[in-house]
Amino acid sequence: MNTTNGTLYGIGLGPGDPDLLTLKAVKVLQNADLICVPNSKGQSSTALEIVRPHLSPKASTLAMGFSMSPDVETRRAARRENAELIQEHLRQGQNVAFLTLGDPMLYSTYSYILDYLPTEFQVETVPGIYSFSAISSLLSQPLVKGEDKLAVICSFDEASKTIMQSTEAVVCMKVSAYHQELYNYLSEQNDYQFTLMTDAGKPSQKCYTDISILQEKVPYFSTAILLKNANEEQCQK
Repeated sequence: MNTTNGTLYGIGLGPGDPDLLTLKAVKVLQNADLICVPNSKGQSSTALEIVRPHLSPKASTLAMGFSMSPDVETRRAARRENAELIQEHLRQGQNVAFLTLGDPMLYSTYSYILDYLPTEFQVETVPGIYSFSAISSLLSQPLVKGEDKLAVICSFDEASKTIMQSTEAVVCMKVSAYHQELYNYLSEQNDYQFTLMTDAGKPSQKCYTDISILQEKVPYFSTAILLKNANEEQCQK
């Protein structure tokens, strides 16, 4: 490992509430030379809004596009290009902070950067609060107790149904991509108590307990939680 290189920091920002940014994240941001922001689905503006009060005056920002093309090679090429650009700054001795909403190790573009980063570079990852953890706290509703099982899904197929049937709690991330399929399934089930929250922790936060919301196109920053053994009252706390 070359000690003259800068360090890459993956910074988890949490679900969107600036007050949920960790002290460790603030410390790293204050000393970062370059702030890299994934530029997709409104994430860039949200992330910068959260961190801007903590940035050094000397820090520069760099928006990074990540292709959402159905072609695998196109997506890989964009990830590789972004990773190579980060390497250039690291070799100049700059400390680079890569921002990610939620946690860097859960469905994050940061993980793709790591795939293309040589071992010569030092990496430090600062965890963030998961959206579903924040939602559970906002509702004062535990996700699991005792020996309950928790599943996290980001797509919906037959395997997802099997998982859901064997767990007491299911977190549905990226639900905007399969909202209609989830509605069709839940409309035939009475096992789960349903909650969907958009923009958790932000002024624009909204909470729904009727599955009919899934018949519409839900916002990108939406997470659904399905609980078998939950309190009756939700979205009222």
